[in-house]
Amino acid sequence: MQMRTHPRILGTVVALLFFGRGAFAADKGDEPLEGPEWQFLGMVTGFHSVVHKKSGLEARILEADGSASVAQDPISLFLVVTNNDTADYVGRAWRLRRGVAGVRRLTASTCGIDVKVDVDGAVADTGVARPIPKVLHICFLASDGKLLRQLKVTETPR
Repeated sequence: MQMRTHPRILGTVVALLFFGRGAFAADKGDEPLEGPEWQFLGMVTGFHSVVHKKSGLEARILEADGSASVAQDPISLFLVVTNNDTADYVGRAWRLRRGVAGVRRLTASTCGIDVKVDVDGAVADTGVARPIPKVLHICFLASDGKLLRQLKVTETPR
């Protein structure tokens, strides 16, 4: 796992999120990306990926921080899973319902990935919220190795 913010990689992931395997128009390079579907792109603050060796799929977590002020677990998470094959494309994208304070690490698991995160805890007597370490167990593979339509997400303490 490696933290990357390379624009080309983010562009590819966003294209997969919004266009799937559809045809792409020629890059004109001078038109701004507009509309509500592109607003989250400006909020992407992190990118993590891991190859799920059993299935050959690459899982990517995008962190998007859209908080204008201090918020409880302000980072939204997006999961993109693809085989990176243009001829026989397999892929899907989801927005996770769980917000987090930060992503620590991403590892492959039997049915998907485990994401080690911090979530905001209750404010202590000092007035400062202390992060609570958690693991999000995200299953995106069925027992036959095919992508599920809906994720199976469980959360445990680390």
